[in-house]
Amino acid sequence: EAKDTIYLENQYFTSPLITEALAARLAEPNGPQVVLISTGRAPSWFDHLTMDRARGAMIWRLRSADIFGRFRAFWPATMAGKTVIVHSKTSVFDDRIVRVGSANLNNRSGGFDTECELAVEGHDEASRGAIAAFRDRLVGHFMGLTGDAVAKSRIERNGLVGAIDALNRNGRLQPIEPPKVTAFGEFVAHYHLGDPQDPKDSWN
Repeated sequence: EAKDTIYLENQYFTSPLITEALAARLAEPNGPQVVLISTGRAPSWFDHLTMDRARGAMIWRLRSADIFGRFRAFWPATMAGKTVIVHSKTSVFDDRIVRVGSANLNNRSGGFDTECELAVEGHDEASRGAIAAFRDRLVGHFMGLTGDAVAKSRIERNGLVGAIDALNRNGRLQPIEPPKVTAFGEFVAHYHLGDPQDPKDSWN
């Protein structure tokens, strides 16, 4: 139901269910902007082998659906250019709903693992302002900026995507580039190896 912005900050992004829901919104002429921030390259060889390849397929899907230029996927870096490991699991939908918890945006969290989530919904001007400020601070800290700077640019640049494009002058947020597609990578992504959907799918 988001009207303006879907902000996703998560360690993993491999869920076809979530990807298709986002793709449908990106295809709408007046749909929301979608910003994903995740780790550039998984630190463990197993996650790089499995999760990074599946995420690459999801990002290609969203890029193909993004005919209006409202999707961005970034990985954060330090001032020295080193990868920042994103372990958070946070989502903000407009200035209405914020969720923080243990669930990744992958199959495991959707039906295999046990997770705990806290969601807060803003019903008045004060609470909705707090949710928007929370999101702006999250985005700003990756670029070494204040949330107020992001909020100001967001208003001037017609949304969060425009604000990041304008403020990210030092390249602290780098675009996520899917790994090169190989036959093995296609097999991993197709069967979501390492990312089972439920206990019956645990062979994965």
